[in-house]
Amino acid sequence: MRRFIASAATALALAGYALAGPNEDALMAADLAFNDMAQKDGVAEAFAAYAAPDARMFRGEEKIVSGPAEIRELMAAQYDHGGSLTWAPKEAVSSADGTLGFTHGRWTYTTPADAEGKTLTLHGSYVSVWSKQPDGAYKFSLDIGNPDRPQEGAE
Repeated sequence: MRRFIASAATALALAGYALAGPNEDALMAADLAFNDMAQKDGVAEAFAAYAAPDARMFRGEEKIVSGPAEIRELMAAQYDHGGSLTWAPKEAVSSADGTLGFTHGRWTYTTPADAEGKTLTLHGSYVSVWSKQPDGAYKFSLDIGNPDRPQEGAE
């Protein structure tokens, strides 16, 4: 009986990966490559490169940030003085034809060091909506990130 349960659990775990499919795999790869570029070339350059021509970002500002140039400007203002942003997708979901999908995952932001050399690390979640471009590459059309809620008793 234990062997059956272990075999069934393994089959179910592997089935989750098998059910993802090539579109979801491509979305996960695009999101991971996006993060890799941010680490290598900087956050602003990565966001501009991976933004679709009609991309929108919602960051709690009154104005919605639109298009690669505005997105680069926003991200440069936030990251040109240091700090780091990393993220990793947890899941991807795609339309049947692969033209539209989303990823969601977790991000970590570390502030630049202050005068005393101290940094602050924040965590949160994000959702990116991806659209397949005419060249077959995925670019994000919508990006939304939210910080975690403060935990009770945390300073």
